[in-house]
Amino acid sequence: MRINNISILVVILILFKISNLNGQFTLKGNFNLPPGEYKEIELDKTKQNIYYNYTHLINPNDDNKIKNSITVLQIGKKISKFVDTNTLKIDSLQKKHSVSKTIGSKEANQQINIKRKISFKKSIFNSYQNNLFTTQGKVLSTKYEFEEKVSNLNWQLKNNSKKILKYNVKKAMVNYGGRNWIAWYTEEIPINLGPYVFGSLPGLILELYDDKKNFHFIAIGIDNEQKEIYKRVEKKIVKTSKKDFFKAERNFHEKPEIFLQNDIVRGVGKFKKIPYNPIEIID
Repeated sequence: MRINNISILVVILILFKISNLNGQFTLKGNFNLPPGEYKEIELDKTKQNIYYNYTHLINPNDDNKIKNSITVLQIGKKISKFVDTNTLKIDSLQKKHSVSKTIGSKEANQQINIKRKISFKKSIFNSYQNNLFTTQGKVLSTKYEFEEKVSNLNWQLKNNSKKILKYNVKKAMVNYGGRNWIAWYTEEIPINLGPYVFGSLPGLILELYDDKKNFHFIAIGIDNEQKEIYKRVEKKIVKTSKKDFFKAERNFHEKPEIFLQNDIVRGVGKFKKIPYNPIEIID
């Protein structure tokens, strides 16, 4: 596919946010683009990393529309971070490219094809001292950040048990964000954390899913490697509320054309709605 350097960004947005193309995609041609701003701050160092296979049903009306990736819960002394491992990869690449004056097709293709693999599209920070979650996410190309207090989840502890990895786990259930969730936690790792914003159990959550199996996290590995827990802090990150973020996310899926205010796509008319299946159902 050949694209001139004027329309490249718009074409990328249309193809990868609206069309859901499959397979490897390659931009061809000679062009130069600004690399984009990148700035981060270090919050903590990990003392443990829990890796989860994450499966997400993209379209609640089509069981075949599934996306999956590897996510990680990075546990530090003061902060934990839950993120898609592909987000860590793209951040590393954008940090590397940010010191260049321009990037070309090679660098653009590297970023595009990693971004396409991201399934869990938010970065969740849990500040133990402040009892506060900070979430960073994107709607099309706009980056957002919002904060919320850690919820006191009213878990129902069950007698069911099984094994995950080498650990004995117990079952718990809770209603949160408009969905009924089932968790399997182990008291053999006495950490009251888990995927996304879930925790507050007598041990680490190793498996989590909703009762309709729209979302499923299951631990596939644990290590004690020390890594940096960082947070992106560019000036263009928009501070908002949780409700407004999910509203913007829903609006983009329902009316994507209103987010594409470029002369190249203006006048095309309405685009087809993008299936929307949020992890939290917020009115």
